Amino acid sequence: MDLIAVLTELERQEEVELALKVFKVIQKQDWYKPDPYLYKDLIIVLSKCKKMEEVAKMWEDMKKEELFPDSLTYTEVIRGYLKYGSPSDAMNIYEDMLKSPDPPDELPFKVLLRGLLPHPLLRNKVKKDYQEIFPESRVYDPPSEIFSFAESNA
Repeated sequence: MDLIAVLTELERQEEVELALKVFKVIQKQDWYKPDPYLYKDLIIVLSKCKKMEEVAKMWEDMKKEELFPDSLTYTEVIRGYLKYGSPSDAMNIYEDMLKSPDPPDELPFKVLLRGLLPHPLLRNKVKKDYQEIFPESRVYDPPSEIFSFAESNA
């Protein structure tokens, strides 16, 4: 069976430990050429499975191979860090996205803007960038009472 088909099936089944091993085997093959889509699918599955340390390693490996992810990858990794990691890690991915040669899409910004609601300083930076890049779009700012209510019930 083809190694890429095996990798795809393991990713589909969220068998991330085995998928990582197969990915390493693929990288050692003579025919292997760095491909952002091989990384993308594995990074997204790792993120969904709360394996953020592995996501960070894969992210660094991808950068070493001078590959740039697509908007979906940025979105899912940012979402993963906001849910299972830390806002500062999400912001590091955001900074990488801004340095990408491809212009960013709105979705990663929207995910960050929502996820950073409890972190107004970080959110304001993202909001400012979003408004510069997408001047025709609006940013929803919920009333501050929502946060004071949420904090008092926490």
